[in-house]
Amino acid sequence: MKAILRLFRNLFIFLVTKYYLTLSRLVGYEQVAFKVSLYPYRIGNDIRYSFYNKMLEQVGVKVLFSFGTIVTNKKTIIGNNVRLGPYNTIGWANIGDDILTAQNVHILSGSEQHSYSRLDVPIIAQPGKVRCVNITGDNWIGANVVIMDDIGQGSIIGSGSVVVSKVLDNVVAVGNPCRVIKSRK
Repeated sequence: MKAILRLFRNLFIFLVTKYYLTLSRLVGYEQVAFKVSLYPYRIGNDIRYSFYNKMLEQVGVKVLFSFGTIVTNKKTIIGNNVRLGPYNTIGWANIGDDILTAQNVHILSGSEQHSYSRLDVPIIAQPGKVRCVNITGDNWIGANVVIMDDIGQGSIIGSGSVVVSKVLDNVVAVGNPCRVIKSRK
């Protein structure tokens, strides 16, 4: 009986994923990613994994995309053993192995996505620069963190922090702007 239920579950995930892959070609990737983020329970996690595994540049094994998590850039790479907490948003990022994020973590595509230098052109119409943000691996990122720059291997980012400059390896960093408060060595 369990084998039959597992078969139906896997078939359901396969069909839902195929539907959203096809839909993304018609209405756009980001619109579909928002919809996929709203499937509840463990089956929702599995649907998100299946969808992102097909859409993103690379997704490792044992990756959890929690409820409400959205990856907006298809060039994103996610390593192995990664837990993305509820309501995370991820732009263009390279996320290494063994990463743990809490809820409401926002990984932006750098700090210059929008330009505002010209006064004769509305801000929304000014070009920005997007770049890949690297989160190296073995990191713990607290709740409500905004990340605009790279985070080194083994570093911990405290809740509510705003990362605007590179965080070195094996440190604990907190605050707005994020600053190192101690070494983990």
